[in-house]
Amino acid sequence: MRCASLRRWPGPGAWLVLACLFAAAPAPADPMPEAQGPALVWKARGPFEDVKADLVDAIEGRGLVISYVSHASAMLDRTAEAVEGARKVYDQAEILLFCKADLSHRLVEASPHNIVLCPYAIAIYTLAGQPDVVYLAIRKPYQGEPAYKPVDRLLREIIQETVSQ
Repeated sequence: MRCASLRRWPGPGAWLVLACLFAAAPAPADPMPEAQGPALVWKARGPFEDVKADLVDAIEGRGLVISYVSHASAMLDRTAEAVEGARKVYDQAEILLFCKADLSHRLVEASPHNIVLCPYAIAIYTLAGQPDVVYLAIRKPYQGEPAYKPVDRLLREIIQETVSQ
């Protein structure tokens, strides 16, 4: 017995259109981080400025304010002459710093020495000669402080939202 719905199945031209649409779509980002030394690192594909805009939107969309942007690659480029043998590592690298008041208060109430865990930082960078892969990284979570778990969850959610754009 034949299925009537197969008679209406799109012809070969439709497959070509679908294949072209799929090929034109950006490559999916890595949904899970990779541990690299003291960092957890995610990858996203696309222009640095687009991924950075998505990151800023993910932070500000939660009502958070970026308090400082560290222009890490500019600093390293500027100081390379002073360091013998220094090579260019990044095409672009910035670190966005921000806090969430309720989480920060809980952190320092748990221990006043947890101040070193604030502000939170997300690095965004491209490696020299590899402009189409944008990395997003955070420090590995501090396991010794239970009050840090919500901060880690927040940072991961922000990056997941960014890389899923």
